[in-house]
Amino acid sequence: MTEIFTVEIILPTAIVGNSLLVTIMGFLMMREPKDDRPKVDIDAVVRNAPYHLLEGTGIKVEGAGPIG
Repeated sequence: MTEIFTVEIILPTAIVGNSLLVTIMGFLMMREPKDDRPKVDIDAVVRNAPYHLLEGTGIKVEGAGPIG
């Protein structure tokens, strides 16, 4: 059974396999990258943060007051 695995079979199979792998990886590398940026508006979060609650812990924040 193992006598069918000769150099003439193993070498071309390895070359074709490596070529397919390199081709597939090349196509995967050409895809556009995913957008990993957060969907949250960080400026709005910082602007609307409840800084007035920090006064109870002894931390003073300039201009902090309840919204409204």
